[in-house]
Amino acid sequence: MRRIIEELIEQRKSRQDELKTSLDELAGAIETLSLVKRKRPEIRAKFLQLHTDLTAFITAQDKEWDAYANNHSTAVFKSLQWKIEKLEAEYSNLKTLLSHFVQLENRLDRLLDSINDKTAPETVGQLRAVKDQLSPMQYADFEQRFRGSREQIEKRLQKYLPLFSGRKEILDIGCGRGEFLELLAANGQHGLGIDLSDSMLEIARGKDLECYKGDALVFLKNRPDASLDGIFSSQVIEHFQPEYLRRIISESFRTLRPGSPLLLETINPLSLFALSRIYFLDPTHQQPLHPEYMRYLLGSSGFSAVEIIFTAEPENEKLRAIASENPLALPFNDNVDRLNQLLFSACEYAVKGVK
Repeated sequence: MRRIIEELIEQRKSRQDELKTSLDELAGAIETLSLVKRKRPEIRAKFLQLHTDLTAFITAQDKEWDAYANNHSTAVFKSLQWKIEKLEAEYSNLKTLLSHFVQLENRLDRLLDSINDKTAPETVGQLRAVKDQLSPMQYADFEQRFRGSREQIEKRLQKYLPLFSGRKEILDIGCGRGEFLELLAANGQHGLGIDLSDSMLEIARGKDLECYKGDALVFLKNRPDASLDGIFSSQVIEHFQPEYLRRIISESFRTLRPGSPLLLETINPLSLFALSRIYFLDPTHQQPLHPEYMRYLLGSSGFSAVEIIFTAEPENEKLRAIASENPLALPFNDNVDRLNQLLFSACEYAVKGVK
């Protein structure tokens, strides 16, 4: 709408210039009217041109004002500006709040170091509980900012839904805001999630999703044998220590019913683009997990039909080939393909196994 109004304003200015030129020429013709009789036809023509220019000017001006009046564009622009300024202020307040969280955590650390556990065990316990709540809140803000919106995550996880077709009770390890749980619920399946972040779980519970706060390994150990129809995890296992991950997979095998799938998605270290832009962005990542290592880990834990599922490659980032008619096209494009495979392979992959 703004572009249309700007175009109308330019049209009106152009008409004004044309009108001014016509009036100047008319004034010059009138000055010589009494001296030169043959100027009369020229003056008559100038009057006609003036009439035409005035009509065009009035029409352009009317359209401009109609655009302002009918679309309330001025009010809309002012409203948008006010909303942008409000968002900027809220973002500034949020940054200040997060800074205060960091300072509070540091103060709690110093306070805990100065207190004797034996003399005030209850107070120390309460302080440690408060401190434990602060760090997950900061990480939740980090994840909300860089991982993507709920809609983006749901769209990305949609492709995994058919792999759990026909399964009733599916565990989501590190469920976060509950995107995959929502997909399961919409598909008529029962999902339950586990996560460590209170703020993330609060969002998930606000959607009436079944989710719990706790350690994934402890949760699995407390499950009976063959009590789950599927286990899913997205962008979580790269946070685990190697031995912890091995035990997670072992316990998953025990708690799954025969024929049930385990699917673990993580960042693909075979893509240097994914490593530099995604993996190293998060300081809580422990180490990259090679697809073949994960294939071996599931296979050695008893899972069968183990496969690696790669996501789409970042096509917009890839190096471009040159035209085939170029004499150097064949060797050059071959090298481009090799580089693209190294730099821009799929950013994520999932390893899937069946009990």
